[in-house]
Amino acid sequence: MAYSLLLFDYDGTLCDSRQAIRYSLQEFFRAYNLPTPPEADVQRTIELGLSAPVTLQVLQPTATLEQITEWVPIYRGIYAEQGEPLVAPFPGAHEVVAQAAAQGLTPVVLSNKGSRVLEASLERFGLLSFFSLLIGDGSFPDKKLELKPSPMIFQQIIQPHFPDVPLEDILMIGDTQADLLFARNCGIDACWASYGMGDAAACRALEPSYEIGALTELADVLQSKSVV
Repeated sequence: MAYSLLLFDYDGTLCDSRQAIRYSLQEFFRAYNLPTPPEADVQRTIELGLSAPVTLQVLQPTATLEQITEWVPIYRGIYAEQGEPLVAPFPGAHEVVAQAAAQGLTPVVLSNKGSRVLEASLERFGLLSFFSLLIGDGSFPDKKLELKPSPMIFQQIIQPHFPDVPLEDILMIGDTQADLLFARNCGIDACWASYGMGDAAACRALEPSYEIGALTELADVLQSKSVV
């Protein structure tokens, strides 16, 4: 059977936000007069697809939980006002998502990014209307949900929204280990976006069902599944 539910990651899959993340982190460290972490450490947090709280904890390991809690909205404010304009959709993003929706597939966005900036960014690129469900950090404030790669969001949000969709009809499209591990933990297929931010060796070691070198190649994946 063909896939009917497509779970898209945002950073590094639909949109290129590398410059925005780096810039926002630099501005945050400058504003707080904190030492700038080595570029290799920043790159590693990007490759892993970490959420803002975990990223700041990793890059400032001596920070307390209280400090991280205080810092996250500051960092996200910098990102929303100064970093987000640096984000650009990957070539073909609009066409790929629009075509999937036109074919009767159900696109969903699943990201560790803050929900407000995620929604605003997708709206800016004309993508928001194609998605049946948008899930970011803070999308469900009444629930204490664990982010990717935990399967909690899948079990408590996605499956209840789409109870009639079997696991074999769901595809996760993402670029980092967090995305691929999420798919594995949920028991669904994964398509690795090798053009994104993830570490190639680590992602290939997780043996995703598919690998695409450009977002536009997703159409071939969906076509191949439909004729099996």
